[in-house]
Amino acid sequence: MKSLNLKSHARMRFSAGVGLLFLIAVACLTAPGAALAEEEHFDVLLYEDGAGNLQTGAIDVGTITPDLGNFAIEGEFFGDSTAATPNYQGAAPGFYSLSDANAGVLGGLNQNLPGGAVISLDFLVEPTLNISLAYWDDGLGQFGATPNGETLTISEGATFFGSLGGTTEVTGVTLGSTSAGTGFFDNHADYDLGTGDAGVYLAYVKANVAGFSNPSNPFWLIFGTLDGCEETASCSASQDAFNAGIEAQIGAGINYVNATLVPEPGTALLFGLGLMGLGRMNRKQGI
Repeated sequence: MKSLNLKSHARMRFSAGVGLLFLIAVACLTAPGAALAEEEHFDVLLYEDGAGNLQTGAIDVGTITPDLGNFAIEGEFFGDSTAATPNYQGAAPGFYSLSDANAGVLGGLNQNLPGGAVISLDFLVEPTLNISLAYWDDGLGQFGATPNGETLTISEGATFFGSLGGTTEVTGVTLGSTSAGTGFFDNHADYDLGTGDAGVYLAYVKANVAGFSNPSNPFWLIFGTLDGCEETASCSASQDAFNAGIEAQIGAGINYVNATLVPEPGTALLFGLGLMGLGRMNRKQGI
């Protein structure tokens, strides 16, 4: 009888332990800020390579983790996908320079930007596609001309810089200056697609920073038209399905850019870009 009671108590302790572990696991997954629930937010990172050259990559601003080999970066337009004529606007990704205090995460000889330096962007014709604003054709699996001649209006605050589209470029998009004391910078351009077709758009960009004789290496922005319900976690089933479809196209577009448009590391080095190898953005879905 004593033996049976010992076995029974052992089973009870085991069951209680499993139950406790389950509750802890659920709490970790659902707690605010839990690692698995945390969403990465990548901005365009600007820095100096230690040899006087302006470089760009990407940075997860939530964890201050740079990805110096990432040149295909997601941006987002938001609108109401259920409206008869949705209007899509956005301000992501941002543009970021580390402060003196965090510059060590760049590694090697790389440095943050100098203080008080003006930062501007040039949205240019993509040299392989020969257009300045491209559209993802999900059927063909490639970027091409926009379906209805869409243009992308670019501004910063109240300052209007122009509309990107066809072979029209928008240059001199001035975002501001780095902090005089620390070199820190964190700002966004404003984008307005208007009532353009839902889908994924591509822009080809170089950055300029005062004090550097040459612009940065090129980088590609891949914009998706998402339903704004995502920002308030209030999506209906149809809106969720719409956003999931766009997210899948963004992932495919990023893969295409990395495979087709971003130069091979060896080629890029010949042009003095100092690339560290092709990088791929870690996406929410783990693509």
